[in-house]
Parts: sequence; C-alpha cells; structure tokens
Amino acid sequence: MQTNGRGLVWAAAVMALGAAGGLVASTAVASRAFLSKYEMPMRQEQSLQVTGSARKRIRSDLAVWKIGVRGHGATLAEAYAALKKGSDRIDEFLNAHKFQPGEFAAGAISTETHYKYETLGWPPHQERVKTNVIEAYALSRTYTVTTGRVDEIVKPAAAITELIKDGIQVESYPPDFYYTKIAELKVEMLGEASKDARSRADQIVSNAGCAIVEVRKARMGVLQITQPNSTDVSDSGIYDTTTIEKDVTAVVGLTLGLR
Repeated sequence: MQTNGRGLVWAAAVMALGAAGGLVASTAVASRAFLSKYEMPMRQEQSLQVTGSARKRIRSDLAVWKIGVRGHGATLAEAYAALKKGSDRIDEFLNAHKFQPGEFAAGAISTETHYKYETLGWPPHQERVKTNVIEAYALSRTYTVTTGRVDEIVKPAAAITELIKDGIQVESYPPDFYYTKIAELKVEMLGEASKDARSRADQIVSNAGCAIVEVRKARMGVLQITQPNSTDVSDSGIYDTTTIEKDVTAVVGLTLGLR
C-alpha cells in the first residue's frame, strides 16, 4: 500500500510539472503573438513626410492691353460723331506703332443716357430728383490689343493718353502679361519639386540610419506665378499678370514609408 501511495504521489507530481510546463509554453506563445501584433502597427507608422519645391524664372509670351474711348453729345448723333473721332484716332495710333489689324479689335458700343435733375423743396429739406428730360448721351467702346510682341506694348500703353490733349476721351488700362505654356510648365515644375523632395528625404534617412521602402502619398500643390523674387503664396494659387518676367514656384509633399 505504501508503494502504491508513493507511486500516486509521483504521478501527481509529474502531472503538475507537465501542466506548469504547458502553461509556460502557452504564455510564451501568447507573448510572441502579442509582440507581433504590437510591432505590426509600429512598422506601419514608420514614415517620413517631406516637402520639395522648385522655382523657375519665365518670360511672358502674350500681352493683352485694353483701351477705352468715349464720346459725349447732346444727341445720339453728336455722341456717335465724338466716339468715331476718338476711334479713328486710336486706329491711327495703333497703326503708327506697327500693330497689325489682326492684333487689335474694337468691341461693341455701349450707350448711356444722362437725364437732367431738378431740385425740389426748400432748405434744409431740398432733394435732387431725376427728370425725364434727356441732358446728354455717352457712347463708349473698348479696344483689345492682343500680341505676342510683349516688349513692344509697354511704350504705346503709356503714350496713348496723350490723345487727351486733342480732345479724345481715351483711357489706357495696364497691359496684362501671360505665359501660354502653363500646362507643359506645370508638369516640368512638379517633376523638379518631386526630385527635390526625394533628395531631401534621402539625406534625412541616410543620417538617421534607415531606408525608404515606398512612396505612400504624394500631394501636389498649385503653382504660384508671381512677380520676380516675390514670396507671396495663396492656397488657391497666384497668377500675377503685371510683369513680363515672372517666377513660377511648385511645391510637392511626399509621405514615405521607412525601414
């Protein structure tokens, strides 16, 4: 009976050790599973955000210049005669400055009717009231000059108001200067900005002792077309038309996966 008792005790001890060993093994497996689950998002979160930019000086290849001319008269006929005189002088002016007929055109004539006013009442309650009596007419039209000779439009734009001394009611608006190859330029500039962003990223990761494994996201900003050496920016983009030469700036943001 004693022998059998010792045997039972030994068997119980072996079973207890086996259970403990199984618990240790299960705990180890669970720990490894927990670590793997924890490390996965850590690896996914290892990323780098970097911004690159590129700037280029361009020269406008198209100019648009608007000229306003008006004619006044007590009758429509008189107003039209004054407008025609002004229009003829503008035609002569543009021809004298070597603009071709295909480079400028006159817009439709607009008509304004001015009515007489009379004062009603007595001070301090007087009031000016428009009557039905026509006092004068004003006719106006706008010339638009469009040319690729951007340098040759600046001087005439400043000189045409000299016609005022001859009784011509003329107004010269500042020319607008454009670059017509913006679509092609945008592709080029965004490519250069992307190269700059990647170059910055390579320098950062080489110093940090890691490596780039993928590009996760690329964000392309709008072009900023500004006056030379300007630092102006806008979320919707800038397109300055006041200068012949312009600076074009492109920005690209990259999110890179790291190892």
